[in-house]
Amino acid sequence: MRNLTAGIALAVVAGVALTGCTKPSTDATAPASSVPAVDPSRVSPTDLPTPPTVADAKGAIRDLTLGECKTDAGQESVSGSLTSTQPATADFLVTVSWTNATGDVMGRGYSVLRKVAPGQKVTFEIKAKVAAGATQCVKGVEYGTIAG
Repeated sequence: MRNLTAGIALAVVAGVALTGCTKPSTDATAPASSVPAVDPSRVSPTDLPTPPTVADAKGAIRDLTLGECKTDAGQESVSGSLTSTQPATADFLVTVSWTNATGDVMGRGYSVLRKVAPGQKVTFEIKAKVAAGATQCVKGVEYGTIAG
């Protein structure tokens, strides 16, 4: 009886597993894909600046104070300060991405802060060209070593 129950359970599991292995339909009467085509006007700008790489990066968002960040189309800037709570001198990369409601990046800017000592406060300004449709600013901070 035990072997019969195990056999039935194995058959059910195999049947369920094979259900997802069917070939897609090639029937011409099948409904068209519900995935929308890409609308080029909604794609992030292709000329976004690429921030440098931070070696052995760690996050430090708590060290950041960011001023007002407007989301109007065109040239935007945001100022801020960073006060290092790290135990040793480090380089910091502060990024701001202007995004729309679905998370597409509509503008990006960054600031590299070099050799910031523990407890040191550094001010900065980030400028970016922002495309229409931005609704929020997303901030980021990494610290470590930045080459160059």
